[in-house]
Amino acid sequence: MRPRDVILEAFELGVPERVPAVIYGGGMWTVKNAGKTFMDFMGKPEEYAEVVIRTSRLLNSDMVYPGSGYNNFLAAAIGGRIKVRRVGAPDLEAPIINSPEDLEALDLEKVQESEAIRTIWRASEIVYERIGDEYLVGTTAWGPFTKAANLRGVEQLMRDTYRNKEFVKQVVDFAKELILTFYEPLIKDVGMEAVSIADPTASGDLISKRQFVEFALPALKELVKEIDRMGARTFLHICGNTSDKLHEIAESKAGCFSLDHKVDLAMAKRELQGRICIAGNVNPVAVLAEGTPEEVRKAAQECIASAAEGGGYVLCPGCDIPPTVPLENIRAFVGAAKEVE
Repeated sequence: MRPRDVILEAFELGVPERVPAVIYGGGMWTVKNAGKTFMDFMGKPEEYAEVVIRTSRLLNSDMVYPGSGYNNFLAAAIGGRIKVRRVGAPDLEAPIINSPEDLEALDLEKVQESEAIRTIWRASEIVYERIGDEYLVGTTAWGPFTKAANLRGVEQLMRDTYRNKEFVKQVVDFAKELILTFYEPLIKDVGMEAVSIADPTASGDLISKRQFVEFALPALKELVKEIDRMGARTFLHICGNTSDKLHEIAESKAGCFSLDHKVDLAMAKRELQGRICIAGNVNPVAVLAEGTPEEVRKAAQECIASAAEGGGYVLCPGCDIPPTVPLENIRAFVGAAKEVE
């Protein structure tokens, strides 16, 4: 089976001929190991696509993520300002929604005018055209609650969940529409079969189960439903300890849910078997970045033993990998899945 077929079968809760293995995101690793910065690729989609394709061949991850690390440029496209960091993905300088009037003034049409977004769109198209018949290509974006925090500011959005609940819902709903504006041409025009959604601000380390159900889940469900309707699957990652809301996350109907390393993988498998494909969850820092190849292989094998039986499982780090992860550790990680009979 081709890598894309292996992972898609897992998404359908099947038992593929081998365990799928993916490096989640990997944008910072890709850019750093190409000797470039994120800004070097602005307006150069062909060059960026070539780096992504070359990296995919190097790492042999079953899923490839063009656009990983550029998530904040979607907010920049409608009025935000990007702050370039010496190391790591670019940040948004400051929130752009400080009042209901600011929200009303935002224009989704501006997304199409953004050089950064056009670069990601075209690079994703090139990657899909060239290797999409072999690997599952899934361009990345923030999830609705995280994008809302991106636009409003994390601290202010958290205060709003107590003081201004309806405004939170309005901002999150706008964020959902912004994400759909980004993904629609990739799915409808390019034909992309998967997208990657990271919703770290919906983490159990930041919001309670009640807040997740009230503010994050409704827009997430609507987003996944629209992506499904357009013909793609959603690979969802939420950072932090989500152990108390696993069943609620499964209600999103995402194609796969990627678990942070803080979640007990065997427990999650027991709780979610037959409901949603799960992915995870080798520690990306303590193991992948700081361990030896043998320690990485052992941790990956333990994850496989905890969750692969019965299918519906993808071997994955517990979050995006740091740019400092040694290549031999990534190869040991991916190889652990492909060694399993």
